[in-house]
Amino acid sequence: MLKEELFATASLARIELDEAEAEKFNQVITEMLDFFSLMDKIGVDNLPPTTHIVAKENRTREDVPAEIPIANKLIENAPEKDGRFIVVPNVL
Repeated sequence: MLKEELFATASLARIELDEAEAEKFNQVITEMLDFFSLMDKIGVDNLPPTTHIVAKENRTREDVPAEIPIANKLIENAPEKDGRFIVVPNVL
């Protein structure tokens, strides 16, 4: 990567760079671009897309409503109720 491009990109990102930082970033970015070009040479045309590292399915169980025996006792003991709901005073 040219230093001019690096300074232009830094300017667009509103980042101030001095010459020492620019030299360091220029070297790091050049190494990254070289690695990307190496990765580009690898043939991946026949590989299926990967969505997860480990392809496992979630263990699930049947979602069956269950009767909670204590819930009915709580509603029966409520001072004020509306059907199967407990009436509470407004808080706002």
